[in-house]
Amino acid sequence: MGWKIISLCLVPLVLAPFLAQSEAEESRVAAQAAFQRETLSGFTRERTRLKLSAEADGRVVEVTADVGDVIATEEPFACLDPTFVELERRANLAEIASLQIDVRHFRKQVKRFSQLLKQNSSSQSQLDDAQHSLDQALSQLALRKIQTETLAERIRRLCVTAPRGWIVIRRYVEVGQWINTGSPVVEVGDFSRLMVPFALSMEEFQALQERADALTLYLPELNHQTAARLERVSPGFDEASRKVYVELEIPGTDIPSRGGLRAELKLDIPMRSGAVLLPAKALVERYEEHWLKRPDGEEINVVYLGRAREGDWVRVISPQVKPGDQFLLPEE
Repeated sequence: MGWKIISLCLVPLVLAPFLAQSEAEESRVAAQAAFQRETLSGFTRERTRLKLSAEADGRVVEVTADVGDVIATEEPFACLDPTFVELERRANLAEIASLQIDVRHFRKQVKRFSQLLKQNSSSQSQLDDAQHSLDQALSQLALRKIQTETLAERIRRLCVTAPRGWIVIRRYVEVGQWINTGSPVVEVGDFSRLMVPFALSMEEFQALQERADALTLYLPELNHQTAARLERVSPGFDEASRKVYVELEIPGTDIPSRGGLRAELKLDIPMRSGAVLLPAKALVERYEEHWLKRPDGEEINVVYLGRAREGDWVRVISPQVKPGDQFLLPEE
């Protein structure tokens, strides 16, 4: 029985150091980096923009869409007069028909002279001439067929076709207008997914990357908040501002498909002054000055910047205090 009584008496002595250590850890607090919220503004724009130009000279005979219209089908946006190219193609088809007649004739000649030559009723030169004529006709026929394909392609290129689902941004031509090769015909954009460009400092870019999975944009003109995602990051930077260009994509369809809508991006970045956050009760005020106490007993004079938005925390600054430093909480 004696040893049991001794063991029970030793329990408080064994736990005492651990309880003291736990109480000491609870009386400490670590400084956290103070953040400031920055609001950056950008404007929505199309994901891709194309300016389509004419590939031939001619007079415009058809325009199928106007500014703001959606290209709903694969029909051409505008076409030039195909009359002369079409006449040339028809003449070429007539030449092909004539050559096909010649080919049939010369094939019969070759066959007939081959039979006569076997009967010694014809000479080899007559057969060679007939074969030569057949070969020339076949060569001309192949050339004409290639020319027909070329003319068909020229007719196709008299029309300018825009991608389906894109929206007409600007129209450069009217029916009856003469245009030259290379002249702009229409400008279209892909508004199926809107983009918002921003120029960010390195601190802002790092803050953006940290919350890349939960980005949102606020559109004040619509009083609407929408999800966004990081789509493009330029590998270069602006030499004057030393900022990085990024583009955020609005993947949803809950806002109008148009450019020029203001979009605000809110980012929390560390305060450039080096301020930190601490519980208000960690500060000791004496003679209108504020002090922090390190675990080794050293007292640090800090500048009080005011209360933070998050609960009962305050912002302070000192060249001797940085995020992660630990301080004691005064005993109550």
